[in-house]
Amino acid sequence: MFLRYFNAFVLFPYLEKKSGRSITSKFEEIRKFERLSHLEQETVRKQELFKILQFSRANIPFYKDLFQKVSFDENLVLKDIRYIEKLPILTKQIVRDNCDRMRLPEAWHERKTGGSTGQSVFFYYDNVGLDWTSAVNLWAYEMAGNYPYRKDCHISSELGIKQPNFKAAFLDWLKLTSQNRKRLMINSFSDEDLKVTLKNLKKIKPYLLQGHPSSGYALANFVQKQGLKKKRYCHIFEPSGEMLTQKIVDAIEDNLGCKVVNRYGNAEFGVMAHSRMADPFNRLQICNRLFYIEEVSQANIVVSGFTNYSFPLFRYDTGDIATVRNEADGSFIYDIQGRIHDVVKINGEDYATHYIMDYLDHKVRGVREFQIRVSSDGHVTLNIVAEKDKDQRRISEELIARWPRGLTVKFVVWEDFARVGWQQKFRHLIDESIAQ
Repeated sequence: MFLRYFNAFVLFPYLEKKSGRSITSKFEEIRKFERLSHLEQETVRKQELFKILQFSRANIPFYKDLFQKVSFDENLVLKDIRYIEKLPILTKQIVRDNCDRMRLPEAWHERKTGGSTGQSVFFYYDNVGLDWTSAVNLWAYEMAGNYPYRKDCHISSELGIKQPNFKAAFLDWLKLTSQNRKRLMINSFSDEDLKVTLKNLKKIKPYLLQGHPSSGYALANFVQKQGLKKKRYCHIFEPSGEMLTQKIVDAIEDNLGCKVVNRYGNAEFGVMAHSRMADPFNRLQICNRLFYIEEVSQANIVVSGFTNYSFPLFRYDTGDIATVRNEADGSFIYDIQGRIHDVVKINGEDYATHYIMDYLDHKVRGVREFQIRVSSDGHVTLNIVAEKDKDQRRISEELIARWPRGLTVKFVVWEDFARVGWQQKFRHLIDESIAQ
């Protein structure tokens, strides 16, 4: 216990200072904001939005032209924050087409969208913007009761990537240690892999277990299928990157003996909302200090950010669907839809699509987007849009080496990808062997 307190309150601040980060101070700003009255909070939000709009007009060519074109007067958000809705909607395609005109040179921290709500796009942060995303992560952890001195664990895809040298490995270890965090690596959802994962989870005994819902669901089902004794494997399960459903929540809570909380975020903004411990998982409180999310009823989530000055996004359409309400005790997102990941069987082994995504992004590289098509007879085809045509042979060889049987690799253009649902949303898995 002493060591965990040391890591949280001595080692983490020391590393933060040595690396030139300013995370804790921004976390305290969020905490201070949460203690303000509703009227005081709205005043702060208007001022923060006004400042970044004013900065963008003066420094970001894309917004300078846009504001002039639509006769936008940022001063009016000081009277009514909803004035921001006079701006046109910003889409992923607009960002892709205008990236260089939206980005300042100091925004060099790159993030890539997963592409489940459209073609993947690169987004960027400067140092200060990145500090804010780390600060709001701390806010989210506190919402789940995961205080810095508590042990947490993140389920990650085992990609076979090793640190390039001892220094990099040591720094990675130091970063994890200062946050009292462990990584739990998982390959496939085979019984053998799930058995090892569960064994390691028992050893770690984390307060909070974070990972894709499909991973938590697979572990929960393994416990049930094997008839294992139901016990508390962790106190809290927190999802990352996928949509929660009641079925998944019930299975995880019943078989892993924990409470499931929920959070909402993306590569474009980081974490934006998190459920409160006393609330159901489908009611998430928005971090109003950092974001203005427009009120909607089961429609696209549209976000304006206050803190990423070097790559600002106003009225950005996330492509996810939900209900957003401003209520007496805050702003809340209800019933989020979108970014559903699936499980695909390749040569008899089950793989979550997020594993395929991680493998392509971090191991293979050079892949702009992918979609898995399972034919009516169960054959799996991995359709890929390569960033560069010259990489196609290399990508194909690496994938065939990884999955020599049960998978066909095919290179396509974005327009060849199938869409599903009433809004024709993109999904990484199209399974023709079952009803969609």
